[in-house]
Order: sequence, then C-alpha cells, then structure tokens
Amino acid sequence: MAARKNEGGAARTRILELFQSNLGQVVTKDQIAAVAVISEWARRVRELRDEFGYLIVSHKDRPGELRPGEYILTAAEPRETAKQRKIGKDQYFRILVRDNHMCQSCGAKVGDPNPLDPSRTVRLVVDHVYPISEAEKYGIDPYADENLQTLCDVCNEGKWNKYAGKIGEARLNLEALVRHAPLEEQRRVYEVLKAIFDPKR
Repeated sequence: MAARKNEGGAARTRILELFQSNLGQVVTKDQIAAVAVISEWARRVRELRDEFGYLIVSHKDRPGELRPGEYILTAAEPRETAKQRKIGKDQYFRILVRDNHMCQSCGAKVGDPNPLDPSRTVRLVVDHVYPISEAEKYGIDPYADENLQTLCDVCNEGKWNKYAGKIGEARLNLEALVRHAPLEEQRRVYEVLKAIFDPKR
C-alpha cells in the first residue's frame, strides 16, 4: 500500500514537471500518460488542480479552444488560497450510494464494458460538478455533497468527443450530448420526443 502511494506521488511530481516545462502550452493526455507511467494519471492531474491549487484548465473550462484530453497549466505557482482538501472515504461512498453506484452522465455501472476498450470495464469515480475554481467563483463549497457526482472514468476524462468534425465548426453531435447529459435531463428529452413522435400514447 505504501509503495503504491509513493508511486502515485512520484507520478504526480513527474506530471507537474511536464506541465511546468510547457507552461501556457497545450499538454496532451498521451504526453501525461507517458511521463506518469501509471494508469491513474488523470487522478494525479486532478490532485494537482484540486488539492495542490495548480491552475490546470481542460476542455471543460475552455470548450471550443481545448479538445478532450488537452490541458494547459496557466500559472507556474499554485493559488495561495488553495486548501489541502480532498474527498474523504466516507463522503466518497456516501455519494456512490446516493447515485445508486451509477454514472450520472451516461448511466454506466461497475462491470459494464468500457466503450473505448472492450477488454476493460468502466470504473466509477466521484468528482466535482463545478470545478473548484468555478465553484469558488460563485460562492459554492466545492466539496459539498451537492457539488459532487458519480461518473464513470470515460465520462470523467471527457474522452467522448461531443462534436462531429472539427470543434471549430461547432457541429454538435446531439446523440452524444444527450447520452452524456444528466439522467434527469435525458428523461426530459425523452418525454419531449415521445410527445412529438408518439402523441397518441
């Protein structure tokens, strides 16, 4: 267990060095995975951003400018106000139970096949609805249960490209957008479409 923890810390250090040597420039998930040499590289990126305060932006922060799997470190030093907080085990499992152990974006559950790699199954993670920087901007506690959600690792890493063709063309792939919307929104879309295409029911 200690060896695994040390491995994660070493990977985090290597990832930070990669970002700092490419300050203000796009760093891809392939570059990060290559230096991390562990499968959980995305978790280390989140730790650098959320727990250590480094201003790392992704396509979630800059849609249209960055593609899924692209990141930029915008400042060499972490935020002075960064708090060494993280999602504790009790809270982690509380969110999983609340969300019925199901991805709130696509509905995947533990054991379902990974759509990007059929030889693997999806893993569930608990992540922020609003990134820490955005939550703080609007006076939301980033670590409140209401700002946490269960996602599968595929949705969490944003590997699904929600655009058909070049992002700059902004031709939305509606099927992907609906599939990765919260389940409540999916149900709402379903009811609207059902009323249009099957009004007699």
